[in-house]
Amino acid sequence: MLYIDIHSHGQFSYEADQNIVTIKSLSEKDLLGSVQEGTFSAGIHPWWTLDYTQEEIDTFKQKILDLCASKKLFAIGETGLDRVYKETFELQKELFKWHIDLSENEKLPLIIHSVRSGSDILEILKDRRPEMPWVFHDFRGNLELVQSIIKLHPHVYFSFGISLDNSQSIRELVRELDIKMLLLETDAQKHLDIYDVYLRASEQIGMDLALLKALLFQNYKRLCNLN
Repeated sequence: MLYIDIHSHGQFSYEADQNIVTIKSLSEKDLLGSVQEGTFSAGIHPWWTLDYTQEEIDTFKQKILDLCASKKLFAIGETGLDRVYKETFELQKELFKWHIDLSENEKLPLIIHSVRSGSDILEILKDRRPEMPWVFHDFRGNLELVQSIIKLHPHVYFSFGISLDNSQSIRELVRELDIKMLLLETDAQKHLDIYDVYLRASEQIGMDLALLKALLFQNYKRLCNLN
């Protein structure tokens, strides 16, 4: 069974490793350049709303549409809401809804960044009622939020990485989470590669590593089939 790194910014080099599938989230530079072969997601990160003009954001949107047209994307995102950057929150919401619509139209999963915005995500879920799967990357919410999300959207996954090392609340949440909704990632940190992340998850859940790999591979296949 393969290791699945569902959300990475490409800081680990796995090209020669046939045991890993990595979904690389394209950076601004990637979007504006020439996308090479690989398995990618593309979206406008909430943080970018602080750094780029509306014209530049429109350019990113067109690049993402072009990638969709050329069938080069595994997923849309990462996109989402981050209340730390409250000065651009209305623009974040507008862009998040644009990504949701694109995900639905292109029949691609959505990779979500959510920081201090659980109630906002729930409101949008109530309004949009998406059918395509959502992946909450580096999820930092609690079990109550998980349950509220699932009521509104059954095709969701919650992905974890470095938080398995540095957050007791996340370690406890992973033990309670339905294994069918679990995925793992490296994101942008450089301390744990995907082998280490799987090992941490195996230890925290109390599950044999080989069995965990097999179950998460099934989750990945299900994500692809819904794609």
